[in-house]
Amino acid sequence: MKEDLHESGLEKLIETPVKSIESGEIIIGTLTSLDHQGKPLVDFPGNVHENSIQALSITSITLQHAGRQVALSFVENNIEKPIIMGLIHNPLQSILENFRFDTETESDVLNESENTNNLSTNKVDDMLLDGDRVVFEAKKEIVLKCGESSITLTKAGKILIKGKYLVNRSSGVNRIIGGSVQIN
Repeated sequence: MKEDLHESGLEKLIETPVKSIESGEIIIGTLTSLDHQGKPLVDFPGNVHENSIQALSITSITLQHAGRQVALSFVENNIEKPIIMGLIHNPLQSILENFRFDTETESDVLNESENTNNLSTNKVDDMLLDGDRVVFEAKKEIVLKCGESSITLTKAGKILIKGKYLVNRSSGVNRIIGGSVQIN
């Protein structure tokens, strides 16, 4: 009987192919989500499953990190056992994680004469950077500033572009369309 158990275990082992990679190989994958237990789910080139698979992690992973690229190594070089070694650095993602904006509080209203500007740090939980499209949305306006230049988008539909020098180049047709067009 012990021999039968050994044979069935051996047959099971033979039927289950073990995919392996080179020792020390790092694969870039994507953190797709967290499962119901909060464990990370990843997808990567070479994943033999239709869906993302559960991974171990050496760093703290939250749902906010979903969609980020991760560096993956594998336990015992087994492609079925990914371990997240870290998040891939993305400068734009760092900006979004440290996103700060003006907020009006009761103390601002009371101290309007002092012209105080309180900044509060807000985590951006609903932003996904996938390399295809990035959407910024605000209730009143969005301002991008760098030195003496800025681009402002307002709720009313106005787009203000300010700078010392403006360059507009096009390899195709460059059209200016409006109710009226004024130059100088």
